[in-house]
Amino acid sequence: MSKFLTALLLTLTFSAYSQIFQPSQWCGNFPVMPGTGTIWGHASVVLGDTIYVAGGSSSGAPSSVFYKYSIYGNNWSTGNGTPVAKAGGDLVACRNKIYYIGGGNTAIATGTSETYVYDPATGSWSSLADIPTPVTGNVAECYNDSLIYCMLGGWNTYETLIQVYNVNTNVWSQATQIPSGNGRRCFAGGLLGNKLFVCAGFSSVFRNDFWIGTINPANPLQITWTQKPNISVPTSRPGGTAIMGKFYVVMGEISGGSANDSVAIWDTTSNAWTYRDGKPIRTNNLYGSISASITYCNNRPGVKIWCAGGSIQGQVSRPLDVFADTCLLNCSGPLTGISNNQVPVSYKLLQNYPNPFNPQTKIVFELPKAENVRITITDILGRELKLLSEEKMESGIHEVTFDGSSFSSGVYFYKLEAGTFSDTKKMVLLK
Repeated sequence: MSKFLTALLLTLTFSAYSQIFQPSQWCGNFPVMPGTGTIWGHASVVLGDTIYVAGGSSSGAPSSVFYKYSIYGNNWSTGNGTPVAKAGGDLVACRNKIYYIGGGNTAIATGTSETYVYDPATGSWSSLADIPTPVTGNVAECYNDSLIYCMLGGWNTYETLIQVYNVNTNVWSQATQIPSGNGRRCFAGGLLGNKLFVCAGFSSVFRNDFWIGTINPANPLQITWTQKPNISVPTSRPGGTAIMGKFYVVMGEISGGSANDSVAIWDTTSNAWTYRDGKPIRTNNLYGSISASITYCNNRPGVKIWCAGGSIQGQVSRPLDVFADTCLLNCSGPLTGISNNQVPVSYKLLQNYPNPFNPQTKIVFELPKAENVRITITDILGRELKLLSEEKMESGIHEVTFDGSSFSSGVYFYKLEAGTFSDTKKMVLLK
């Protein structure tokens, strides 16, 4: 090995998710949703670079509206509406399609059985097997890109049911229910790994209890439910989403009929709640309107919690607010969507950032399943200069940070090998 390579010092920090920036503030100068008046009883989800919104209306009554917001283009458009009017259900992305689960077609308070899937590639909706027990005010989450968990719901019955839809077989099943007495509707929910989250909501009174259900990977219909510390205040009609080790609850209606401007954040590492105030427009009636993505802004990836619409007395518009990392200070800078909260559907090696760099840069890559991963640095002649990592990694978004202080200025290449997948990209060190 040459003296140059012998002297090369390359500091590597490897972790899943550790360098993707976490939200720290609310921003609110994004374009408002189409339509007039408020909107509630609706649901949203992020798939790729687009936020999709379906159902609801200014009165909460069912409608067939279907809106699309381009994160990159910063604009709204109208898509093909749902086959029947809907309100009170939830949207979930699974297997690169969008599913409308639960809700009602005659009134938000009356669940009906129809289930639909939307294919972004064709712009069309299709009917699926009816849900066994119609619910509304429910939450839906996708597990392992193959099972959709429809949790609780029931406007007046406050269901404890966990109904599971298999996207491969078009068949519904039932999983372990949340313990008796803890059913509710209009609550915040989410999923991380094999953990389901259920928080707050309504069951004749406002609730603030918080439950985590652990899915048994060997039998996904078996769930072990555990109660965790309560959220600080009882709240009905909040919204929730989980991403990057955290569960976010955007507060809904609180005692006295007021709205709240806070988001509660459950950290799965510290097992504790923290709170951030400052939502630009106070809203409740959030239901399934909260969604999340990891989005580039000025070459820096960060978690974005999107809140589309909602309503409260005196509000007349349909705002799009976002709880974002500091890259969106004053809500400026170009946005480029790179991932939502689902398991990646394909292998992907992203461009390092920043590029050019001096002396540190970051490499992000996506794995749709657990793989043996090899990451190397090469020169322009293809000679391997450094083996950065060679180990098995879980599915998800991963990141490498290295310090090229001992490199000379010039062009280098980084290569990812994962299973049969291989990709190489160029990076420039400029001192």
